[in-house]
Amino acid sequence: MFKHVFIALLIMLSVSVHAQERPAAYAVDENFNLWNKKANDTACVFADVAYIRDYPGLRGIILDSLTTGSRVIIKSEAYNNTLIKDFHAPWHKVEYMIGKQKRSGFIWLGLLALGTSSDKEGKLWMYGFNKYSNRSNDEEHLSLCEIKILDPALHTIGRTTILITKGEQTFTEGKILNNMGLAGLQAIFRIGFFGEACAVPTDHHYIGWTGTDFLNLPGKSNVSDAGVLYHEEKLLFPSEHRLAPSLIIKDIIDGEVIDPDQKELKYKESKKRVKYIWNGKIANEIIEMK
Repeated sequence: MFKHVFIALLIMLSVSVHAQERPAAYAVDENFNLWNKKANDTACVFADVAYIRDYPGLRGIILDSLTTGSRVIIKSEAYNNTLIKDFHAPWHKVEYMIGKQKRSGFIWLGLLALGTSSDKEGKLWMYGFNKYSNRSNDEEHLSLCEIKILDPALHTIGRTTILITKGEQTFTEGKILNNMGLAGLQAIFRIGFFGEACAVPTDHHYIGWTGTDFLNLPGKSNVSDAGVLYHEEKLLFPSEHRLAPSLIIKDIIDGEVIDPDQKELKYKESKKRVKYIWNGKIANEIIEMK
């Protein structure tokens, strides 16, 4: 009897000490993050292994681990913005399945995919943030965005990383395109990071997929500043411009208002066309002599 009471006291003491070590959870008061998840949204685990905890923080006890492609349902508001892997993200309570059992716990949002898309063959295309190592003071806004392709059994069959500028963009979107007329590619994955405020760029990254390998393609960027300046880029692939089958075209327009005090603003524009030749592996810029 005394032995059982002693063990119970030890357990209660352990739980009490553990609870005191963890700060109280607090709701995050923010209008958005790039995941833009809300209650009852479904999300996919992006990390190779994601731990589910009993508390929204790294001090929480690990309840389960989920692998890439596992689906979770967001069940709470955001808690405890936490810096992990060189970027901040909050925690959410989620529901998920382990076998046939429904379970719940907290996951750090940065372990979930920013976006997912499925192709006609049932492959799952996803992208998310990865740790940016060897950071210097000049690279504080740069991050590694990783892209993965999973087969229908959720085995990773392809992965690559691209360097992105992570600033004040408000949302992101990934889309699977066909090969756009480029020989050697099965598909192109386009990832956009959208800026809606002045001087915040919208960037689109294009990554080709051969069926076994990822290949980088030219991207495009658009930005404007209070209607006074703007920079626009348009990318045209062979299936769009219908010229040479190995030609990629980027049309660039830079505009600057002539007189900002006028009621009806007029702009002075400069235009430039950049051409790339696709050799099946690399898009090389064509340098034209003037």
